[in-house]
Amino acid sequence: MKRENPFDQIPEDRTAVDNILRINVNNQVRLTVMADQKANIMITVASIVFSVTVANLNNEVMKWPLLFFALGCTVSLLAAIFAIIPQTGYPKKPGTNEIDRDSPSFNPLFFGHFAHIPIEEYKEDYAETLMTDDRIYDALAGDIYGIGTTLMNNKYKWLRRSYMAFLVGMSGAITIFCVQTIGSADWIWDLMGIAGQELKFLGEGLCFYSLRCQ
Repeated sequence: MKRENPFDQIPEDRTAVDNILRINVNNQVRLTVMADQKANIMITVASIVFSVTVANLNNEVMKWPLLFFALGCTVSLLAAIFAIIPQTGYPKKPGTNEIDRDSPSFNPLFFGHFAHIPIEEYKEDYAETLMTDDRIYDALAGDIYGIGTTLMNNKYKWLRRSYMAFLVGMSGAITIFCVQTIGSADWIWDLMGIAGQELKFLGEGLCFYSLRCQ
């Protein structure tokens, strides 16, 4: 028994429907490409920063800040890799690994689904999809939904975690460095000495200027 098509009531040969579906598909594909590009950027940046931080761990002053930053880069790198790992799931019949062609999520236009059925069945499903506009709309809407859920639940979720891990690692490293620096009183005396020299130089300049003006 075929499931009810929610697009049966849409009039056929409407240019507006074709345009909005085309725009929606293009937007989803563009967002997918952007997510992969951002993930690749994070992989490159996190790898370079991790290599630099590990190479300088023998620095006693910067050891703990760099170690924390390296940990953040590791988590960021792993999350970015998870963001670009392809999803190979498909609707299955309960208790089996056989694809469920009657499932609402089954889409004959998606390669991850039709790759699990014989070519003749694929052609039959495709031909049935092309019979009327409402079936085409249904297949395209399913394809858009599948891409969107993958973007939201996989790519952008892991991409956000990658950026957050890098940000936490960098912020934590700066915080640890500041705490270590403040913990040492030497920098206070150095700062006071520099300020004293500047004030002395400024005072001498004012005195010299006042004598010339007399």
